[in-house]
Amino acid sequence: MLTSLHINNFRGLRDLKIEPLKRVNLITGQNNTGKTGVLEALVLLLSEAAPNQNLRNQLPNLFRTVGGDYHENYWKWLFFGKDVSKHIEIKGSFDNAKELQFHVKPNGWRAGEQQPAQLRHSGQIGNSPCFLSGNGDSAGLKPAVFSTHPSNPTQDAVDYQRVVLKRRKKQVEKLLREIEPRLEAVEALRIGDQNSSPSLIYADLGLSEMIPVTQLGQGFNRLLDIYSEIVVEDAKVLLIDEIENGLHHSVMPVIWKGLFLAAKEFDVQIFATTHSWECILAADEAARAGEKYDLALIRLDRVKEDIKATVIDEKSLSTAKELQWEMR
Repeated sequence: MLTSLHINNFRGLRDLKIEPLKRVNLITGQNNTGKTGVLEALVLLLSEAAPNQNLRNQLPNLFRTVGGDYHENYWKWLFFGKDVSKHIEIKGSFDNAKELQFHVKPNGWRAGEQQPAQLRHSGQIGNSPCFLSGNGDSAGLKPAVFSTHPSNPTQDAVDYQRVVLKRRKKQVEKLLREIEPRLEAVEALRIGDQNSSPSLIYADLGLSEMIPVTQLGQGFNRLLDIYSEIVVEDAKVLLIDEIENGLHHSVMPVIWKGLFLAAKEFDVQIFATTHSWECILAADEAARAGEKYDLALIRLDRVKEDIKATVIDEKSLSTAKELQWEMR
């Protein structure tokens, strides 16, 4: 599990350090303070360079949709101030004493220039070579990304079929039953013409007929999507941008209850961004319901030309609620 994160010269983040990190980390702050940038930095640090596992080159469209020339509209903007003379460095410390640094340096390290110890090449993003340094070959924590884009019901069914193939169906159903106690089973079924009708996911609630899960509400569907992705991708870190997007505030307690269950059941670490005070309150309530308070609320603020992080602990958040301080 990541215990701290240090980001240099990436996006609008000249020098940002966040610590301590917890099992569940909720990032808040005003617009343009780098919340999504922190998630992008985690993708770069945690992703493997292997082509079949590489999220790095998918970065332009992971959290937002970028059109046109990717170099002009995305890659060159990764460098703070578009200054490629200062290389990007993203450093993570882990609870197993491992430290790993991810570097992007367009021209590499020149002769006579001091370079990080244990440096090795790790593919490229856009036109820029990437490097890793530190005391590990990789983070060993595969990330799964959830953006503001809505999920596709047909793809959701395909993912759930892969959950079944991995023999994790009962595990996912058990977690979903905490959210919907009437649930007996979840199945991916093809109804109608077998050649033209796509599979969709149906739920057995003990009624006379199974019903499409799309009828069970936003919270249930979002959690089914998240649980399936964790199982299918063997993910150990969840990166969720604007977690409240498309959801009514009334379902946030359900979402956070389900996420804390997932963190424990699947042994995953969660990073999510939000603009919503209701979302913060729901996360805090879910954290307090557990045996251990394992939530870090991370507020990003612009201080002159820099972004600074403040980690708000359980006691400070209680005070903020009592005094109705603005925490978003």
